[in-house]
Amino acid sequence: MAQIHQTAIIGNDVELADSVFVGPYCIIEDHVKIGENTRLIAQCHIYSNTTIGAGNTIFPFATLGGAPNDISYDPTQDSYTRIGDCNIIREGCSIHRGAHPGTETVVGSHCFFMGNSHMAHNTVIGDYVIMALGALAAGYVQIGAHAFISGNTCIHQFVRVGRYAMLSGGSAISMDLPPFMIGDGRNGGVRSFNKVALERAGYSREDIRTIHKMYDIAFRRGLNMKNALEEIETTLPQIPEVKEFIEFVRSAKRGVLSGGSSRRA
Repeated sequence: MAQIHQTAIIGNDVELADSVFVGPYCIIEDHVKIGENTRLIAQCHIYSNTTIGAGNTIFPFATLGGAPNDISYDPTQDSYTRIGDCNIIREGCSIHRGAHPGTETVVGSHCFFMGNSHMAHNTVIGDYVIMALGALAAGYVQIGAHAFISGNTCIHQFVRVGRYAMLSGGSAISMDLPPFMIGDGRNGGVRSFNKVALERAGYSREDIRTIHKMYDIAFRRGLNMKNALEEIETTLPQIPEVKEFIEFVRSAKRGVLSGGSSRRA
């Protein structure tokens, strides 16, 4: 049976796995489901229509599944928040539900969300994402697996951040940051590729060299992105990461960050 502190408030139709811990002054609203070994340390607020997986640790003053900051939101209609397994959600983190009926905000597994980080309505966060202190993702943002979003950064609505990408501290972007790249500044551009993350992930030296060459072609030669992609396709080994980069850039709707200033794909 779940361990629930006497000061906690639990709503109706709440499913708590037997090993869940609910600490002092937590509030869990109606229609919430929480998986095995998840711990709500204290003073957390879990709003209705939220599903949380197993093995999560949720720190004080985190608010999960709250109403979105969207003037079109209708609180009489149901929307959802879905959070995976083994996430660390630190103090003051906020994750909002979908803004429209039947939609959801989705968070993967094994993520680390530091204090006062924020994921707005309809965001989709991949596995192993780190969002540092004060990192903000607006509505409909997509962040790929293993991305690192540094402190006090802002990601504009509908923007995508690719897999293994990194956004430097204090940056603000309104265009897409491609996978494996490091973005910096206020749409300042792609400054490097994320070599350290790739090494830590066990990528081979040969694959890392290929990704380095891809970065050089796309962001250091002064080519427009169309010509850069053509050169990448014709001169580099078509490893999965190269194909992923090409597909990401070609599917961009807001354009992508460039090597020095933003430009359309």
